[in-house]
Amino acid sequence: MGSAISSFDLACWRGAVPRMSVAHTHDDLEFNTAPVDLEYLIDGRQVVIPAGALAVFWAARPHQLVRDSGESALAWLTVPLAQARGWRLPGAFLARMFAGEIAVAGTAVGPLALADRVESWSDELAAAHPLRRAAVGEVQAFVLRAAHAVAPAAPAGPAGGGLRADVADMAAWIARHAAEDISVADVAAQVHLHPHHAMSVFRAALGVTVGEYLAQCRIARARELLLMTDAGIPDIAASAGFGSLSQFYARFREHTGEAPAAYRRRHGG
Repeated sequence: MGSAISSFDLACWRGAVPRMSVAHTHDDLEFNTAPVDLEYLIDGRQVVIPAGALAVFWAARPHQLVRDSGESALAWLTVPLAQARGWRLPGAFLARMFAGEIAVAGTAVGPLALADRVESWSDELAAAHPLRRAAVGEVQAFVLRAAHAVAPAAPAGPAGGGLRADVADMAAWIARHAAEDISVADVAAQVHLHPHHAMSVFRAALGVTVGEYLAQCRIARARELLLMTDAGIPDIAASAGFGSLSQFYARFREHTGEAPAAYRRRHGG
């Protein structure tokens, strides 16, 4: 999976998942659950989603599964943000997603048993399937229930060994300082590595360069500001850390496939 996918569309899947080789983004709400703990790096934070819990986050934030699920099957559902916003989800829930929260329902059972629904939904959500409309309605009801059930945030803590500590520290520092004018040398200094070595271990672990990860964090912040504020495009570009408006436009189109103003209009901002 590349780092600049626009959306995975309304889709679901279930199966064993290897450690993701690339930190990536896509403009969907992502729901997932597994019978084992899932260790993620999301927006520079190490997050452990407990076994059996249902988690949801806005995947426009750079994220990566850093430990494989072994023989256990991960179930996930992606809902394009534009579609989710049309479902009149609670405003407080969407605000939490835009702010980068990873929300969790304690157990994925009953109406929130995503793993039990994946097999039928994965087929019925196909464009030509005669039951697609019914499946979309069921997904909408599931998402609405989940939006009301999830707790304020997922538990976060030290990694279980799926990611080098120095890489995790660099990613976290980049995410915290993305709006600033920072360099590879600044990032490397946080973990006392030579810049060339820091670049090498970072790319080996996350599949993207320090510069690309920084751009992902800045674009995620710009998306949030576009949807949550009435700020002008130049102000958003500056607040997100872009040195010029032309650079912002180029990066934003590269990651989303459209201009910032078009993105804001499409999502009703």
